[in-house]
Amino acid sequence: MGQEEKLEETMENYRNIRESLTGLYEIININFNENNFFHQAAMDNLINLNNNILELLRNSHTPREIRIKLREIEFDEKQAEELFPL
Repeated sequence: MGQEEKLEETMENYRNIRESLTGLYEIININFNENNFFHQAAMDNLINLNNNILELLRNSHTPREIRIKLREIEFDEKQAEELFPL
């Protein structure tokens, strides 16, 4: 598998993870009031999880590769941000 294919697979995995995080965000919002401690704790954990996944991406590929791929999915990210603001 070439470097470009490996990077594309990595970014597809990130998209899938982001979709799962969005689903968890929706479940948390349905089940907990925003002022509830568990809501706040869950949100903090989701944000930290997303940030750690992005950091792993940066460590797995060159910054330029990641920057290019992240730009390619930027539109998808903006849509996801509407549902799951990070």
